[in-house]
Amino acid sequence: MSIAFQCLLMMVLLVSGSVAFFPLQLLQPEPRRSATLPSGLQRSSLWIVENPKGQWFVNGAPHTLQDLQGLLQRARPQSTIRYLPSDALPLERVTRSLQKLRSLAPGSVVLDLVPGVHHPR
Repeated sequence: MSIAFQCLLMMVLLVSGSVAFFPLQLLQPEPRRSATLPSGLQRSSLWIVENPKGQWFVNGAPHTLQDLQGLLQRARPQSTIRYLPSDALPLERVTRSLQKLRSLAPGSVVLDLVPGVHHPR
């Protein structure tokens, strides 16, 4: 096999691979950046997350249940408290936790689920 034939073969493979790869690049969506946060993510909301191990997080910081109770009792009545349970929690536990949070907080506590996540039925 001569060097000219090898170069020709490599050029054909390179062009064919590029032509096959190019449409895949066009199908990938471009990430969009939002200038402002959606209204649900504004700082006026208090985000409470519960994981399957029983740990609680408020706006990303870990808290004990006692700390959480004190924090909720001191919360302003007009602030919205958003409860985001782990999807690994059973429904009964989510219901109990939501009732407990609503009994502790002076304002409204809403169950907030991550948008766009669909669970198989």
